[in-house]
Amino acid sequence: MNFSLGIKQAPSLKSRLLLIALLALALGLLPSGLLLRELLGRLDHIARESQGLPVNKQWQRSLSLLHAHKQLAVEALASRPAAREELPAAALAARQSLRDLARQDPAAQALAEALEGLQQELGGGQIDGNKLLSRHQALESQALRAINAFNRGQGLLLDPEPASHHAILAGLQTAPQVEAALSELSSIARAAAVDDVARVSAALARYRLHAEAMQQQLQAAKEADEALGLSLGPLLAQAEQQRRLVDATMQAAAQDVNYPLEQLAAGFASAAGQQTELSRQVMQVLDQRLQARAAEARVQRNLLLLLTPLLLGLLGLVLWRASRQLLLPVQQMLGVAERIAAGDLSQSVPAGRADELGRVLAAMAEMQIKLRELVGQIHRGAGGIRLAAQEIAGGNQDLADRTETAASHLQQTSSSVDLLDRAVQSSSRASADASTLALSASGMAAQGGAVVGQVVETMNGIQQASRKIGEITGLIDGIAFQTNILALNAAVEAARAGEQGRGFAVVAAEVRALASRCSAAVKDIKVLIAGSSERVEQGSSLAVDAGAAMQKIVAKVQEVTAVMQGMDQQAQEQAGQTQALGQAVRAIDAMTQQNAALVQQSAASAEALRSQAQAMEGAVRAFRL
Repeated sequence: MNFSLGIKQAPSLKSRLLLIALLALALGLLPSGLLLRELLGRLDHIARESQGLPVNKQWQRSLSLLHAHKQLAVEALASRPAAREELPAAALAARQSLRDLARQDPAAQALAEALEGLQQELGGGQIDGNKLLSRHQALESQALRAINAFNRGQGLLLDPEPASHHAILAGLQTAPQVEAALSELSSIARAAAVDDVARVSAALARYRLHAEAMQQQLQAAKEADEALGLSLGPLLAQAEQQRRLVDATMQAAAQDVNYPLEQLAAGFASAAGQQTELSRQVMQVLDQRLQARAAEARVQRNLLLLLTPLLLGLLGLVLWRASRQLLLPVQQMLGVAERIAAGDLSQSVPAGRADELGRVLAAMAEMQIKLRELVGQIHRGAGGIRLAAQEIAGGNQDLADRTETAASHLQQTSSSVDLLDRAVQSSSRASADASTLALSASGMAAQGGAVVGQVVETMNGIQQASRKIGEITGLIDGIAFQTNILALNAAVEAARAGEQGRGFAVVAAEVRALASRCSAAVKDIKVLIAGSSERVEQGSSLAVDAGAAMQKIVAKVQEVTAVMQGMDQQAQEQAGQTQALGQAVRAIDAMTQQNAALVQQSAASAEALRSQAQAMEGAVRAFRL
C-alpha cells in the first residue's frame, strides 16, 4: 500500500546527509579560508613593515648627515672658518645619501636638490647664520613629513598590534623629531646664538615635547607586551638619562652666563648621539619584533594549511561512517513500517543496535505486537458489536411500536383533559359570580342591620322623650292642683272680704275653673302618653328583636360569602391545576412524539452501527496475524 500519495515530494535521507556533509565541509572551509586570508594579510603587512625598516635606517643616516652639514655650516659662519673646507664633502655625502634613498622613497630627491641649492648659497656667501638655521629647519621638517608619509604607506603607522604600534611611533616618528630638536640646540650653541631667546626657547620646547611623547610611547609599548617590555626597559632608562643630560646642560648654562659654548654644544651633541643610538636600538627591537611576528604567523599559516585538510578528511570519514550506520537502521525501519502499513503483522522485526535507532526498532517490534493484539481484539469486538447492534435494532423497533401506541393514548388523554379544563374554567367563572352576589347580599344585609339599629336608637329616644313628657305633665298636674288650692284659698279670702273681695272671688273662681280644666287635660295627656309609652316600648322591643335578627342574618350571609369565596378560590386552584395538567399532558405528548423520533433515529443508528461493524470486520481481515 502506498501512503505517499498527496504528500509533497521531499529529498531522501541520503541526499539530506550528503547536504549536511557539504554544509559541514563549507562551515569548515569558510572560517579556515577567512583565517588563512587574515594570516596572509598579516604576513603581507609585516613584510611591508619589514621592508620599510631599512628605508627608515637610511632616512636616519641621511638626517644625521644633514645635521652634520648644519653643524659645519654654522661653525664656518660663526666660530670656525676652517670648517668651510669640510662643507663640500659633508654636503656631497648628504646629497649622495639622499639620492640613494630616493631609489626607495622618491621624496628624498627633492631634499637632495634643496640641499644642493643651500650649499651653493653657502659657497657664494649669500646666507647668514639665522637664515641657515631656518633653511635647515625647513629641510628637516620636510624630511620628517616624508618619513611619516613613507611609514604610513608601508603600514608602519597602522600596525594593528598595540605594543608594536607604540614602539613604531616612538622609534620612527617621534625619535627623529627629538634628534632634530637636539641638533638645532647644538647648532644654536655652535653659532653663538644663545642670546636668541626665542629660538632657544622654541627649540627647547620642541625637544621636551617630543622627548616626553617618545617616553610615553615607549612606556605604553612596554605595558602592552611583557616580552617587548624587557627589550624596551633599558631604552626607557637611556631616554630618561638623555633628558637629565639636556636639563643639566641647560641649567648649567642658565646659572653661568660665561658657560663655554663649546661645552654647551658638546653636551647637546652628546645627547644627540645618545638619541641616535636610542633610535638605532628601537629599530633593532622593532626588526626583531616584526621577524618574530612573521615567524609566528608563518607557523600558524603552515599549521592551518596542514591541519585543515586533515581535519576535513577526518570529518568526511566520520560523516561517511555515521551516514552508513544511520541509513541501515533507517532502511530496516522503513521496511518494517511498509510491511505494517500493508497489513502484514506476521513477520518479526530485526534487532537493532544499542542506540537511539535501535530503540526505535525495539519500539516498532513492541508496536507490532501491540497492533497484533489490538487487531485481534478489534476483530472480536467488531463481531460482538455487530450482534449487539442487531439486538439493539430489534429492541428499538419494539420500543418504537410501543411509543407510537402510548402517543396515541396520550393524544386521547390530552383531548379529555382539554374538555375537563374548559368545564373547570366554566365552574370557576360561576363560582366567581356567586361569590360576587354573596358579597353584594352581605353588604345589603349589613346596611339593613345598620338601619334597624338606627330605628332601635330612634325608638329608645322616643321612649325617653315620652318619659320626660310624663314627668312634665306630672309637674303641670301638680301645678294645677296647687293653683286650685290657691284659688280656693283666694275664694275663701274674698268671701271674708265681703263686697271688696267680690271681684277677686270671681277671678279666683275663674282660676279654679282653669286649674280644673288644666288638671283634666293633664290627666288625658297622661293617659295618652302612657299608651304611647307602652306602644313605644313594644316597638323598641320589636326593633331590638329585628336588630338581633338582622345581625344573625348578616352573620349567616357573611358565612355564606366566606364559603362562596372558598369555593371560588378552590375552583380557581382546580382550574390552574387542570390547566397545568393539560400542559403536562401536552408536554408528555410532545416528549412522546420526540421519543418516537429518537427511537427511529436510534434504530437507524443501530443499523448504521451494524453496517460499520461489518465494515470493521472487513477492514480487520486485511491484517495477516
